[in-house]
Amino acid sequence: MGRGKGLIYLTAAIAAVLVAAVVIFTVNRPGIETVVDETAKSGLLKVGVEPSLATVTGAVAPVFSHHYPDATIVLETGLFPDLFNRFLQEDIRAMLLSGDLGNRERSLLEKNGIAYRLEPVARGAIACVVNAANPVQSLCVDDLAMIYTARKSRWGKGSVNDGEIKAYVNNNDVRLQQLFLAMAAPEESHLTAWHTAGDHELVRLVSREKGAVGILPLSQAAGLITSGSASSSIRIVPLCEKKGDIPVMPSQYNVYRGKYPLGYIVYYMYRKREALAAGFGAWLAREGQNGFAQSVLAPYKRPVRIINLK
Repeated sequence: MGRGKGLIYLTAAIAAVLVAAVVIFTVNRPGIETVVDETAKSGLLKVGVEPSLATVTGAVAPVFSHHYPDATIVLETGLFPDLFNRFLQEDIRAMLLSGDLGNRERSLLEKNGIAYRLEPVARGAIACVVNAANPVQSLCVDDLAMIYTARKSRWGKGSVNDGEIKAYVNNNDVRLQQLFLAMAAPEESHLTAWHTAGDHELVRLVSREKGAVGILPLSQAAGLITSGSASSSIRIVPLCEKKGDIPVMPSQYNVYRGKYPLGYIVYYMYRKREALAAGFGAWLAREGQNGFAQSVLAPYKRPVRIINLK
């Protein structure tokens, strides 16, 4: 572990120590060199984005730059531990993350003396997928908790011939595992499941094995199922909080209203006193809500529709 601003998140991750980004850039025109100072609407900002949020953010961020041509938003896609390390090292000054920070992250930010803000901007969810041949109609969060902590290993009578459950999780998505544990099995410290190298592999394996089940971000599940060859051999299962509750699908409406049990808030984290980082965050929380509403994510708050009467 390093000193001061060199404190590292996760001993397995090695963050490169980079020079802090210069907040002034130039726009070259024929015979003219214009210097653009950073403000809430101008400058250059690198934003870290997890893979599950990359597609949505990639569609929302350019709208900001369209309204404010002097502002350039560069999205840096990566896994949460790496992005968080880069945020500590000041290589990126903002990032989008699924769910709230944990005690360890907050402690590291405090020890590094980083003044930051968490801005809620959208709502995501963890989806549960099974093989299309599995007759199970719904699951409760307790069922998933038992499956992913090795307390339930068979589907039961009438389900895939009482076959063995094969639970899969993306081994690289540490953030999803942390979120699932916090919501479904807070008393447990880790998941027990077969590891895959990514969400694509998870969907492929579940589509081939009748007794398989997988958990992954809804934003990933929706895209992979509708666009991939596994669209007819895999399906998303409705979930309920506990026995007796009505199972619901992770639709945008259910996630927004808090009816889906494995929903979470997507936050935009940025360094305070950074003009463009703060400006982009304020825009995401207001005008940017329209972009989230048009995606697979749900907006954090309902976008305001303004009608001009002439």
